[in-house]
Amino acid sequence: MLERSTTTIVNQVEAMKNLVNAFRDYARLPSPVMTALDLNALVREVLVLYEGSRVRIHAELGGDLPRVLGDATQLRQVIHNLLQNSEDALADVEHAEIHLLTRADARRVDLFLRDNGPGFPPEILSRAFEPYVTTKARGTGLGLAIVKKIIDEHEGEIRLANREAGGAEIRIRLRAAPQSESISHGQDPHR
Repeated sequence: MLERSTTTIVNQVEAMKNLVNAFRDYARLPSPVMTALDLNALVREVLVLYEGSRVRIHAELGGDLPRVLGDATQLRQVIHNLLQNSEDALADVEHAEIHLLTRADARRVDLFLRDNGPGFPPEILSRAFEPYVTTKARGTGLGLAIVKKIIDEHEGEIRLANREAGGAEIRIRLRAAPQSESISHGQDPHR
């Protein structure tokens, strides 16, 4: 009994430590350093981290996309968080797939992430960006809150939806960089 109780306490302390660290990261998110970025290059960089994933990831990256105005480090974090969430949601799905797409119009560049998982539970969908809202047993509920904060600070938009065919869809809209902006290929200006 003492051993079980001790294990429970240690596990709960570890969970609280993770929650505190995640909240610290959420609260201390630095202001973005905005430069003109190639969104497709950022997506490709993050996809390298998922080459060994059991989930098939398809990228349909639009050609001749205008550069976006953004912070490379923060946008990489957004892409990574969304892929990780989608991969987690697909844990029990056979033939799991994620589709990443980029598209553009005259003023905005869109990034879509679509998967064939269970989608968002209705009670979560309207509250998914609130801190501490999660469906994961070991999640902090801050991942999508951080993503939303980053996109808001980029003066972008993010939308979550369930697809009619099943699965989830996340759409992010970012501002296209003015043509006169200095061009960065997804690299941090401080390197």
